[in-house]
Amino acid sequence: MRDLSQAIIALIEYHNRPTALGRFRRVDRAGFYLQQLPLNEVEFAILMSDFFVTFGVSSEHYDEARYFPAEKTRHFAPARGFRAGAAKAGYPLTVAMLCEAASTGAWPAEDA
Repeated sequence: MRDLSQAIIALIEYHNRPTALGRFRRVDRAGFYLQQLPLNEVEFAILMSDFFVTFGVSSEHYDEARYFPAEKTRHFAPARGFRAGAAKAGYPLTVAMLCEAASTGAWPAEDA
């Protein structure tokens, strides 16, 4: 399992981009999840596609919107001014979740 975890971390680091300050986020630390990476929507999709192909994981039950929901929009209500839309925050996508999926060869059905 340790080798699998290191292989997944290596894949994530391959897709990692520097932050605005020019540093890379550490992906091998406790509490890390993919949404902390400074990647855009397309870069996240490419990362996940590479994960599924590299580790032979079926993406049948994977729902991108669960982990990377659409950006919150702002609506104007004259009596209240601007307010945030109702979009929910995404669920953290962790290295442990990727390891579990890679070890079983499929994304967990309960996350569908």
